[in-house]
Parts: sequence; C-alpha cells; structure tokens
Amino acid sequence: MALAVACVLSACGRTEAPRPPGPTAAETDYALRAEPAPPALAALFDRSCKNCHGVAGNGAPLVGQISAWAPRLSARGADGLLQSVKKGRNAMPAGGLCPDCTDDEYRRIIAFMSTEPKR
Repeated sequence: MALAVACVLSACGRTEAPRPPGPTAAETDYALRAEPAPPALAALFDRSCKNCHGVAGNGAPLVGQISAWAPRLSARGADGLLQSVKKGRNAMPAGGLCPDCTDDEYRRIIAFMSTEPKR
C-alpha cells in the first residue's frame, strides 16, 4: 500500500514545460494585420495560415509572437517546424491547410511568422 501511495505522489512532482505568456495587445494587433511579401506568398498565408496564426485564443502561436515561437524554434529548429507543418501537429492538420505549398513556401511563411515584427 505504501508503495502505491509513493508512486502516486511521485507523479505529482512532474511538471510540464512552462507555457509562454499569452499574447500582448500589440502582438494580437500585429498578427491581425501582418502580411508576408511578396503578394503570392501573402495569398497562401491568407488562405491557409491566417485563420489560426492571425487570431489569438486558439493555441496557435501568433505571427510575430516571439515568446511563443522561440521555444518551438529552440526545441525543433526550422526543419522540425517544417515537419510539423507537413505532418500536422496538435490542432494543425497535415499540410497546414495548404496542400499545394512547396517546402520553400512553408519555410518562408514559418520564417515570416516566427520573426520579430518590424513595427
């Protein structure tokens, strides 16, 4: 019995990785209006990425929200983020709603979303 209690209590000491703070008002505003260049890339972003990465509250890191992107880049790197898009991750489906995007387009959109905004 004591062993069972010890095992249950030891699980209480486990901690998850800390979540980044929620987006600031400035980050939320920026994400709503940010557009990558050139226009062809912006069109792909608008139809495939903006509904999740441009709106706060759905769990996806916002465009320009460095506090949310930095841990992902640190843990998985750019290649790992590309694989997350291609295979799907959490609520994001495989292909990130852009089945016709090339790896280069995915990389450019990821770089745009995960880079410090120029305000």
